[in-house]
Amino acid sequence: MTYTRHLDWIDGQATAMETRMLAWAEINSGSRNRDGLVRMCTALEEAFAPLADETEVLSLPPLQEVADDGTAREIPLGPALRIVKRQDAARRVLLVGHMDTVYGADHPFQTCRDLGDGRVNGPGVADLKGGLVVMLAALQAFERSPFADKLGWEVLINPDEEIGSPGSAPLLARSAAGADVGLVYEPSLPDGTLVGARKGSGNFTVLVRGRAAHAGREHHLGRNAVVALARAVAAIDGLNGARPEVTFNVGRVVGGGPVNVVPDLALARLNVRMAAAEGTAWIERELARIVAEVDAGDGFSASL
Repeated sequence: MTYTRHLDWIDGQATAMETRMLAWAEINSGSRNRDGLVRMCTALEEAFAPLADETEVLSLPPLQEVADDGTAREIPLGPALRIVKRQDAARRVLLVGHMDTVYGADHPFQTCRDLGDGRVNGPGVADLKGGLVVMLAALQAFERSPFADKLGWEVLINPDEEIGSPGSAPLLARSAAGADVGLVYEPSLPDGTLVGARKGSGNFTVLVRGRAAHAGREHHLGRNAVVALARAVAAIDGLNGARPEVTFNVGRVVGGGPVNVVPDLALARLNVRMAAAEGTAWIERELARIVAEVDAGDGFSASL
């Protein structure tokens, strides 16, 4: 049997694929925009359903997060979408992608524009709505082929990948355990090379509480949370280069208020990356050590 005519069929879908990609890219589905994620999930379900034996929209638990004021809060997540074909087949493939982007509902980048030379700029056109279009076209071609009855497949599309998949990680692990092959539809490298591995990722918040005081009358009674956090941030950044292929990026710092008041609250949000699972214990140990040093200071409390 030859694959050529099935690949040729995909080539013939180029215009329809581009139209679909542009339409999906202009549905805002920022990771925290639940309404937009619901709309995106509905569009995906309608597109994939004609191929499926079963589609399932899955609710996720809320994201647990520390707000900028130091209080705990829950952020509702969008739904995940699971699509299944030939559940009982002897050989099974898992196809994974995400429907969320990094652009929130209030971000100015909401529409697509043609750059010429076959290039388009738009929110999520590569990461990962274009990947979802490729996934759909590949499955449509496969289901038209004589090979289809020999293989079962499952598609899992999550709504929280850009924030670390906090709600969907158990779904991904469960689906992966039942598959012989896994394909993730993230973008290729700029030269077209397929990506065979990605670093692991973790997000942390360092929260420091001090003691407020008037900066003029009672400065000596205050404990400046911003200054204490700054020392912790410098120490965390200093961990870069200490272990191969482990990086720390402090991406957001919040704290302080009127400049005539010693600030009693500050927090930093950071992302870590590691190439191997063995790096996670070291990362957690080093962060805990730095936070403990702040916490031990007179009049301060710090948590990770």
